[in-house]
Amino acid sequence: MAVTKIIFLDIPTVLSVPTSPNTWKVRLTLNYKELTYGTKWVETTDIESVCKSLGIPPTSVLTDGTPKYTLPALIDNTFAPPAFLSDSTPIIEYLERTYPDPDSARALCPPTSRALHALFEYHVAHSITAQLLPVMVMHMYDKKTPRDRVHFRERTEAAFGKKLEDIELRGKEREEHWKKIEGAFDLLETVMRTRSGPGELFTGSNLSLADCTLGGLLLALRYDSPDEAWMKVSSWSNGKWTRYMAALSKWTAVE
Repeated sequence: MAVTKIIFLDIPTVLSVPTSPNTWKVRLTLNYKELTYGTKWVETTDIESVCKSLGIPPTSVLTDGTPKYTLPALIDNTFAPPAFLSDSTPIIEYLERTYPDPDSARALCPPTSRALHALFEYHVAHSITAQLLPVMVMHMYDKKTPRDRVHFRERTEAAFGKKLEDIELRGKEREEHWKKIEGAFDLLETVMRTRSGPGELFTGSNLSLADCTLGGLLLALRYDSPDEAWMKVSSWSNGKWTRYMAALSKWTAVE
């Protein structure tokens, strides 16, 4: 294990684990690379003020010019000057550059694969993640801390112009929506079957950036909605995602 002085900013929940797919994406990377780190838990309500106070840059700028702060974020005090980073993929790329594995086969995102990883992330974002709110909104709400429930309700209801309870699909519409999401997962499983060799992950037994992205999403579904989302996903694609999560489990510790 590399002895590093890393502070990782994550979002707490009422559970003993986080449920943000984007923060899980970085946590999987830190665990896979066996870097020492500590977690600083920051409620969504406090992200902007905490990031500003620590010198962490915004992840984007809103249309009105206002900086937007999100998690994950990371401070690496291992070297001088320290590094202050935000946004999951840039953080992972930094960790790859700064702490490369001696075994090139364990690289998370080799430069030659970045275009393919970008295409994969686009598929996951548009075909899966963007489709989840109508079937996950109340599961997500229930797992947030009391302060963050208020923030989540206000922000989401303002964006959609309706109550959280009215955003959520029910009955036949809900099942049809889940079938649409299942189709996106089946496509991923079909693509993964074209790879030769052992192992359940995208490149076999070693983690890749694609696994961090998909693994983070699956962990969020499992913890946010064990009785609905994960029950469905684990039954899809001939049990592929149950096997996939078992292969991922060695890197899911919460420090």
